[in-house]
Amino acid sequence: MLNFIYDDIWEYVDHDANAQIGDLVEYKTFVEYGEQWIESKWNKVVLVPRGLIMPRKSKRSYTVFRDDFNSFNRGSYTVEVSSWGGGNGEFQVYTPENVYAANGYLYLKPTLTVDHHAFDEGKLYHGRMDVNSLWHTCTNSVNWGCDRTSFGQEILPPIMSGKVTSHASIRYGRVNVRARISKGDWTWPAIWMLSRDRHYGTWPRSGEIDMMESRGNLRVMEGGSNHGVGYVASTLHWGPDSGHNAYYLTHKGKHGDWFGWHTYSLDWNERHIVTYVDNQEILRVDTPAQGFWNWAHFSGHNIWGNSHNAPFDQPFHLLLNVAVGGGYFPDIAQYNTPKPWHGDSSHPMRDFWEHRGSWLPTWHGDDVAMLIDYVEMIQY
Repeated sequence: MLNFIYDDIWEYVDHDANAQIGDLVEYKTFVEYGEQWIESKWNKVVLVPRGLIMPRKSKRSYTVFRDDFNSFNRGSYTVEVSSWGGGNGEFQVYTPENVYAANGYLYLKPTLTVDHHAFDEGKLYHGRMDVNSLWHTCTNSVNWGCDRTSFGQEILPPIMSGKVTSHASIRYGRVNVRARISKGDWTWPAIWMLSRDRHYGTWPRSGEIDMMESRGNLRVMEGGSNHGVGYVASTLHWGPDSGHNAYYLTHKGKHGDWFGWHTYSLDWNERHIVTYVDNQEILRVDTPAQGFWNWAHFSGHNIWGNSHNAPFDQPFHLLLNVAVGGGYFPDIAQYNTPKPWHGDSSHPMRDFWEHRGSWLPTWHGDDVAMLIDYVEMIQY
């Protein structure tokens, strides 16, 4: 029996339930909206004598955005088109050709630049990559991201790959992404979120939520454990500048058999940020009572003011990408194939490319792509 009370307050009465006063009950609600059923998160309540307290108003949540990728609607995303290197010295140029839907999935697939009709081996070493001319747009000009030429001993980006950013955003809510991460040496798949408006300024002042990052190598030995394709990590990035990024306080990973289909989730509200893989917790960050600024013992003016959960109190949108190489692969780790470049090299992309005989055999067909079955963004 479902009893409705006015002003959006309701109660559910089940006369057949085997429950006693004081029991903890978990429940979900389902609401039909148009032709779609919207499912709430799990809620918990302790049973009390009827009439002791008024029922609480239900928290309204609704789906802001969902994409099942039966086709790729480019109008829902910004497709990255740039060779800037992603801020970590990566080896790819992001192109619209490496982002496409097929078989009901979104593909973000790295390919070799020399396989593109506009390039060959000679042009990698002695050529020009005019992004606007090739793809009729450029989304990021930083670090010669729109027009790059080979310079000195360094070559053009030897890899093309894909990256998208959702136009939709949420401020608090749940994000679910069912994906199959990439496998192949030096690939770096990521599911993450950035501040839509950069309310507090440039990175990392406005925050970053990394729901999932992984390395495609079979073996990445760090600190006695394997941080390769069998390991996924979640991180929050936050701080007054790039030299004062307190991510080390908000980072955690999970070992498992992660190459295959899994659901990566974010539960985000005023009290906490929690990430999951298949509803198994990866990272939990409870909002510090003293606020993030004081928790990290940053000095100087508090750029986030009195908001304890700033910078994670603004709308964020969703990013999906597969990078290749760059700073996410430390020199000190041990890998299944030798790392072909080092952090102090003046030509890391050339080093990477000229050792393709070791890593290219690990790139097997579509395994090197990250496939996305669906994404959904639910606003609390």
